[in-house]
Amino acid sequence: MSNKIITWKSWNAMADDYIMKLYEDLAEITTDLSNAVTDGNDMGVMPMGFLRGDSANVIYTPLGVYPIDSMFKPSDRWDCRIGTTNFSITQSIKNKLVKDVEGIEALKIIGRYTFFIGIPHTFDFRDVRADIEKKLCIFTEEEVMNEETRKTVALVKEQLKNDKYWSILVASTGKVDYVVSDKLDQKYLDGLAELVEVKQSLGGIILKGPNNE
Repeated sequence: MSNKIITWKSWNAMADDYIMKLYEDLAEITTDLSNAVTDGNDMGVMPMGFLRGDSANVIYTPLGVYPIDSMFKPSDRWDCRIGTTNFSITQSIKNKLVKDVEGIEALKIIGRYTFFIGIPHTFDFRDVRADIEKKLCIFTEEEVMNEETRKTVALVKEQLKNDKYWSILVASTGKVDYVVSDKLDQKYLDGLAELVEVKQSLGGIILKGPNNE
């Protein structure tokens, strides 16, 4: 699997576009109706939904159906965003969003890879987004290490057990690489930086020795 990512769309912008289109359609129908009355034409073909104020005047949201002029619709209450992932949204991930991320007041899992959040206006979406991606776009040992990879990592750890500083990269592709040194010098730090760069590119985890913590 490639690195975990989340792409974002503004639900508020989508809702505003939808409501604006409704009002534009209503204005056009009102103009046509006015012209029809002026010209004495038959009004039987007019779409009466707008005239009755029924379903044409509501908006369907991930949290339910609301009148477009309701102050309680999600786009009026929160900064609403839709996140789309390239990894499954499990119950564990849902729990993280609910319990571990500050700034999420409304949450709806829309599908396997899609979720909806409402952020109070006292929070900044950029901060909430960064926190979500920090907590969700990571790999666990269980995700990147199969039986063969575990054996490889165990052999590497055995070889490095007497070295003071070591870090092992286990990429999501199964690649295993490491950097080792008896002192925390620039060569070691440069090697570690290269491992971090590969991790950011491919996804994965970095295991560190006790002196690196």
